Amino acid sequence: MHFLFLVTVLVYLAASIFQALYLAIGERTETSTLRPRIAQIAFWGTCLGFVLLTLFIILWWSRQGHFPMKHWTDSTAFFAWAITLIYLIVMRVPQLRAIGGLVIPGAFITILISYSFSRNTSALPENLETYWLVPHITLIFLAYAIFFTAFGFGVLYLIAEKSIREKKHTVFHNLLPSLGASDELGYRCTILGLILLSIGIMIGVVLKQYIEGVNLNWLDAHVFFTVVTWFIYVVHISFRQLWGWRGRKAAYSEIVGFIAVLWTYVGVKLFLDSAHTFR
Repeated sequence: MHFLFLVTVLVYLAASIFQALYLAIGERTETSTLRPRIAQIAFWGTCLGFVLLTLFIILWWSRQGHFPMKHWTDSTAFFAWAITLIYLIVMRVPQLRAIGGLVIPGAFITILISYSFSRNTSALPENLETYWLVPHITLIFLAYAIFFTAFGFGVLYLIAEKSIREKKHTVFHNLLPSLGASDELGYRCTILGLILLSIGIMIGVVLKQYIEGVNLNWLDAHVFFTVVTWFIYVVHISFRQLWGWRGRKAAYSEIVGFIAVLWTYVGVKLFLDSAHTFR
C-alpha cells in the first residue's frame, strides 16, 4: 500500500504540473499545437491519479476496517479524492478546464500531506466504529471539495476582472471562463456545497445521539466553527438573493468561506481540542 500511495502522489504531481502548464502557456501562437497535447496529458494524468487514489482508499478501508477519518492526515487523502471528483465533473465543459490549474495542485498538496504524515495516527475509538460515519463524513468532504471549487471560480473571476479593468491581455486570458460563468458557477457550487454540508451536519447531530459516551456540545471547537462556516455561506447566498451580491463581492465571499473551511478542517484539529480530533 505504501508503494501504491507513493505512485499516486507522483502521478498527482505530474498531473498538477501539466494542469498548471496548460494554464501558464496560454494561447501563444507558437504553442498552438502543443497546448492540446498538454491538455490531454493533464486530463489523463488526473484520471489515472483519481483511479489510483480510489484504489488506495478502498484497500486502506478494507485493511483498517473503518473509513479514512481517524486523523486529519488520513482524511486528507479522501479530501483529495473528492476535489478530483468534482473537477472531473466540472471540466466536461471545455471552457472550465482552466480551473484545473488551481484545484488539481490543491489536491496534490492535500495528498502529499496525507502521505507525509500517514504513519502518525492513532486508533479510532471503538464507540465510533459505525458505518453511519460514512455518509456523515462523505457529505461533508464533498461539500468542502465543492467549496474549494467555488473558491477556484472566485479566484479566476478576480484574475479575469482585473485583466479587463486594467486592459491587460494576459497570455491565458482567453482560457479563463467569462466573468458571468465564473460568477454563476461559483454561486451554484456554493449552493450545492451548502446543501451537502447541511445534510452532513444533520446526520452528525442524529448520529451523536446514538454513540455511547459522546454528547453533542455546540461549544466543541470543531462543531462551533463548522456552524460558523455554514453561516458564512448562508449569508453569502442570502446577500446574493436579497441584495444582488455578485461579481467581485461574491468572489471575495467565496474565498473567505473557503478560508473558514480550511480553519475548520485543519486549524481546529492542529491548535484546539475537539471531540472530532483523534491524536
